[in-house]
Amino acid sequence: KYDGDRLIDEGDDAVMMEWETPLMEAHAERLCAAGAGGADVLNVGFGMGIIDSAIQRRRPRSHTIIEAHPAVHARMVRDGWTARPGVRVLFGRWQDVLPGLEEASFDAAYYDTYGEHDADMADFHEQLPRLLRAGGVYSFFNGMCPFNVFFQGVACAVVQLELKALGLETSFTPVAVHTGPEAQWTDIRRRYFLSDTYYLPHCVLGEPAAAAADDDDSAAGAAGRRLASLNPQLMVRRPPLAAR
Repeated sequence: KYDGDRLIDEGDDAVMMEWETPLMEAHAERLCAAGAGGADVLNVGFGMGIIDSAIQRRRPRSHTIIEAHPAVHARMVRDGWTARPGVRVLFGRWQDVLPGLEEASFDAAYYDTYGEHDADMADFHEQLPRLLRAGGVYSFFNGMCPFNVFFQGVACAVVQLELKALGLETSFTPVAVHTGPEAQWTDIRRRYFLSDTYYLPHCVLGEPAAAAADDDDSAAGAAGRRLASLNPQLMVRRPPLAAR
């Protein structure tokens, strides 16, 4: 449900909060800089629409949004997102929607779903070389392993290696963050972000020839997946209690 500056699931966990706005602005700035003369941008997961509003302020050439949750989609319709010029809203799970999108049709893509695991994100990553143009930019909400900074570093390294195997070079930029007043968390079952530093991912797709991974990278990625399998919660972005 939408509750002021928060989106909350039926288990009293926060899906998204207004304090993320500066982070979404930073993501949108990088995404929209990807296309010469305006970017064709894909966003998976609308939530409160914070990043989509930030993308719109930067006047992309086109803006595609995939949203799976009926209540969120209904909110998008009420707020006029489906009638905005240059905006295409696709209702459904990204797993069902992506196969119908044209190859090399985006300059930038952003992934921010709710209730999915590292295996789901890895499946999404496998679609990026098909969807992005050469030089295209990809990013995601980096809420991986929010309860342990060591495991967050491990998760970031694993994702970096997996993306490298797909032809994307990834860097993480530290961004100072304030998670809002304590009062907004009092009735929330679990915090989904604890640190005062956010590591913003910036991933760039190279030419097709760069997509081959060497044996070391493949082995490292496999090791990371084995590590994740030891603890299913290790790489979850936000509590997996509801699908968005």
